[in-house]
Amino acid sequence: MKDISELIFEDNAWTMIQDWIRDSQVNIHILENTKAEGEEALYNLQITNKSTMGAIALECGGFVVDHGWLYLLGSGHPEIFGSLINNKHQSLFEEGFVVAYDVVGGIFAINTEEFDNSTRNIYYFAPDTLEWEDTGKGYTDFIYWVLHGDLNKYYKSFRWGNWIEDVSALTRDQGISIFPYLWTEQGKDVESSYKEAISIKEVWGIQSDFRNEI
Repeated sequence: MKDISELIFEDNAWTMIQDWIRDSQVNIHILENTKAEGEEALYNLQITNKSTMGAIALECGGFVVDHGWLYLLGSGHPEIFGSLINNKHQSLFEEGFVVAYDVVGGIFAINTEEFDNSTRNIYYFAPDTLEWEDTGKGYTDFIYWVLHGDLNKYYKSFRWGNWIEDVSALTRDQGISIFPYLWTEQGKDVESSYKEAISIKEVWGIQSDFRNEI
């Protein structure tokens, strides 16, 4: 195990990430952490802050993105579920290394050979298919896409007219359950579907249960 002093460099990726955030058109809230929390996360990951993930783990608890629709994990914070070193999601989704999640149950995870053994791409657990889908992006490209990509287009089939108001009212441990479920034929009409704020862990539990039945 490398000492924390061997993992922190003055020339690091956080400056680049800050530039990305400054130029982003997306609503972003950076969750602050303490120096001790950041260093603990970096030490446990055993990567340097020259890497994008290392810089995020060291410098923040995570990001709340797009009015709370999407959460990027960092060293952890009361306003986010889990962290890069405490993947609470793994009890329900054994595949991959989780780095982000959204309010309707989608999860982004780095491939650690559970999906295939050829790439370290980010895979997305899609609530409308209950399948892991290759985004074609590595972690750094994924972070850039979150900050500069078209999230409205990506989530077009999941979003409804007043989603911003509904999402903004959630507490940190909540997600939105949509019924009929997104993976059903009836669930394709998300605008008229019933929506309820429930524990995000419960949202994942429902998905996991149905996935296991397929």
